[in-house]
Amino acid sequence: MKVLDKYIVYRYVGRLIWSIALAVVVFLVVDLVEMMDKFIDAKVPVTTVIRYYQLYLPYIVYLILPVAALLATLFTIGGLTMSNELNAMLVSGVPFYRPLGLLLITSILLAFAGFALGETIVPSANRQRMDIYRYDVRRLPRESRSKFGQLYMQIGRDRQLSVDRYNPATREAFGIHLVSVRDGRIKIRADADKMIWRDNAWYLQGAAERVFAEDGGLLWRRDTAITISGAGLRPDELERVQTKPEEMNWADLREFVKRLGAVGGNTTRWLVDLRFKVSLPFAVVIIVLFGAPIASIRRRGGTALGFGLALFVCFIYFGFLQVGKVLGYSGAIPPVVSAWAGNVFFGLIGLGILWRWAR
Repeated sequence: MKVLDKYIVYRYVGRLIWSIALAVVVFLVVDLVEMMDKFIDAKVPVTTVIRYYQLYLPYIVYLILPVAALLATLFTIGGLTMSNELNAMLVSGVPFYRPLGLLLITSILLAFAGFALGETIVPSANRQRMDIYRYDVRRLPRESRSKFGQLYMQIGRDRQLSVDRYNPATREAFGIHLVSVRDGRIKIRADADKMIWRDNAWYLQGAAERVFAEDGGLLWRRDTAITISGAGLRPDELERVQTKPEEMNWADLREFVKRLGAVGGNTTRWLVDLRFKVSLPFAVVIIVLFGAPIASIRRRGGTALGFGLALFVCFIYFGFLQVGKVLGYSGAIPPVVSAWAGNVFFGLIGLGILWRWAR
């Protein structure tokens, strides 16, 4: 790598670190202001709040990587333009595609790093953070827990309910396992593919029930009508306990989608989240491709204008992604289209700007 290449890469990495730090601080301040009343109402200790945001930090970095990459690109290329260094490169025979290529290679490495972060550290940290929110802020009973899409609920003293997945939109649960325990022994176990909320109670459809007698005998009952009272087990309780996509990595979420599909659940929403787990980290590359040609145009306003432009582009870009996600959730467009449409659209715009700039 030549001296000029090192200079551009080091400059970009330095501004990237600064941009990540700035974006993280803004994110933390905004979230803390929003959450402060909840922490105070629940009388959460300061040490727990600090722990909450320590666990939140990896996910924040994962989310703001595209924003930080855009800021770093605008400040790197824009700085070279304002100081006439970019013009000096062009006059000396160095094409614009060279610094752009270096930034794209760096952004590709950054995208892989972001994907790795989202697959390793982020899910575990988010699970621990959401446990703090569920049990210390929302004050849910600790007997109610969730892992990788499955819910576990204690019903009274002697019954335990396991749910593979709950759909809040239809108030349906899938993959049901209900166990009654007395004196440390399982007395009754019921399994059902589906459970629905109706008339203030849960109804298990097509349940198979096994009753274990004291003498070791076993009684099977198939297609048994089983009802669970809604007291303490209302739909909103399940919604508050259930696992969120950000608590699972790509492999866990894919396995969950397969299980949900096998029992007849609607997987559309989860397929969208699965596709976004790949498309979001690689938005960094699209952001750099889009931002570099814009930053190379000399304009008045300097750093302040560059920062404002970055915020505007990020607002439009992530607004576009959010619209795609909503359309994907509703089933209006396929999940893969909802996840990648924004990247493809802004990527084409970036290529168009680059082509016009080269002319």
